[in-house]
Amino acid sequence: MNKVKTAIRVAELDTLSDILVRLYKDSCAAENAFSKDANLSLIMAEVENLSADITTAIKSERVSSTLDEADIARDEIIRNIGDALTGYAAIPVAAKKAAAQNLLAVFGKYGRQITQKNFAEESSLIESLLEDFGAENLASDVAALDGVGELVLELRTAQDSFNKANDDYTHASVNRGESATSVKKSLISALNDKLVPYLSAVALLADYKDFATKCEAEIAKANATVSGRNKTAKSEQLLKM
Repeated sequence: MNKVKTAIRVAELDTLSDILVRLYKDSCAAENAFSKDANLSLIMAEVENLSADITTAIKSERVSSTLDEADIARDEIIRNIGDALTGYAAIPVAAKKAAAQNLLAVFGKYGRQITQKNFAEESSLIESLLEDFGAENLASDVAALDGVGELVLELRTAQDSFNKANDDYTHASVNRGESATSVKKSLISALNDKLVPYLSAVALLADYKDFATKCEAEIAKANATVSGRNKTAKSEQLLKM
């Protein structure tokens, strides 16, 4: 039985380990030597635990990425608000120019540098900016400038999305264990140094044959994905030469 290629991606390894654990549990339904094998049970318990750990690690890293994306989204809207108000303040239409100047006076308290603050400080400043723009004395100015009201609403939505992403990130941080890359090494070791050699030794035994064959097929499928990706990368490199 071939071992799992170490170039496998963490998400692919997560999927493979989930499948192997499921196959094991399904195979244990039969009352035979396989289901009573204490050594195999210990190996699969380790695989299952590491599979759960890598799933948690992947989710944690994705949450961190989502938080960054949410911050980028609100930063862009803030810049768009500044650009829109600056543009309106420069046009020769008295009513719109006056409205833009009023709003720019408020926006200027925060400035574009708001996007350079840390997450917590930027959130506080955005909430304050939104509160100021929502004040009754500025309602007519916001309404007078096409698109500005929509941008303010977009900023409110973007800030709410950031708050949700930040809550998810905090929750993930509390429950964070090892990195996905670190867990990957441990999981591959459990598969290649323990499970594969063990199954190779018992594969011909009647009670083990079905499980071993299915595991071999799943590992081969995962390895084929890795090999296919490597071939594609090599072909692209040759084309660039």
